[in-house]
This record gives sequence, structure tokens and C-alpha cells, in this order.
Amino acid sequence: MNAKNPDHVRNRIVILDFDGTLYHNPTHDFSLDIPIDDILDAYTFFSELIFQTGKFVSKNAVFALITGRIWEQEQVVLHYLTLKGYRIDHAYFVQTERTAQMDETSFLIEYWTAKVKLINQLNLSDEFESIIIIDDDPIICSMLEKLNFEVYKAEISKDVLSQTLSITFTPPQKLLMSELQALLKNREEKKEKEVAVRM
Repeated sequence: MNAKNPDHVRNRIVILDFDGTLYHNPTHDFSLDIPIDDILDAYTFFSELIFQTGKFVSKNAVFALITGRIWEQEQVVLHYLTLKGYRIDHAYFVQTERTAQMDETSFLIEYWTAKVKLINQLNLSDEFESIIIIDDDPIICSMLEKLNFEVYKAEISKDVLSQTLSITFTPPQKLLMSELQALLKNREEKKEKEVAVRM
């Protein structure tokens, strides 16, 4: 109960990411070309969360989506998630505007900072009794783990032969600054290779 308002019951909030967490998107294509079969259904997602981590998420929890996609995609993304059985009570599309001069690392840092800041604001609002965050990004997970949030790293994959989706939940690693920099460098190199292949 909230001491300021005894009639106000504080809820638990579950914060979900979209790309790489609920939606299998290995090419990091953030267009609206989203094959619905590449979104894991809610029943499988939460059943695997319980089975792999022992964490039960009540249906009474508040569910929030925080994604780096642009807000113009909100209706389509939320529609697809509803079709897959998810209930999203709040949605935040936090992609910062990327200029031609902005390199990949700066863009990612701005996105990570905006996401962590938003989660911290939700925490400081005192509206929620507890916050659970489920995300695929090792850097986001490490940052939030260091801030003492309850974090589960999710890795969605797709079997090439059966075309079925599966998900693996692991505790996030607390990364050192050198490890974070190595991850950034790897992402940059991978992006450069992808660009070179397209040319």
C-alpha cells in the first residue's frame, strides 16, 4: 500500500523489449516489414520464462513495451503483439532521431541512455512495487543490473529447418567497461560488413 494514499495499490510492472526479444530480427531491420510468424507467442514466451527461471509473472501485472522503434510504427507493432496474445498497457517508442553525421556508436549510446533513463523514471515514480525487465541487449541488461533492477536477458532464435521460434532466458552478466567497449566495437564492425555486402 502507498502511505500517501491507502486506497492506491502499487502494481508490479514487466518491461519488454521488441526486436530480438519478442521478435526474431537478426538483420536489425527496423522497417514495418515484420513477418508475424517471427513474433513469439505470449503463451510460449511466459511459459519458458517460468520454466527456465522459475519467475512467475502475474496476469495482474502492468505490461510495458519499451522499444527503439519510431513512434509512427506504434499501432502496427502493438496490433501484431495483440494478435500474438500479449497485453501491452503502456508503450514507449524511444528512438532518437539519427542524423547523417551520427555514427552507429553515438546513436546506440543515445538509445541506451534514453531507455535506461525512462526505466529509472518509472522506478522513481513510486507507482510500482517492483519492476522486471526482459531485454535481449547485453549492454542494456548489464547497465540495468548494475542499477539493481531485476533483469532477465532473453535471446530469441529460429530453427532453420522447422522455422520454429525458441527463446532462452539467462541472467545478465555484469560487464566491465572494457567488455562494453568490445561489444560496441563488434557491433560497429558487423554493421560495416553488412553495409559493404549491400553495396
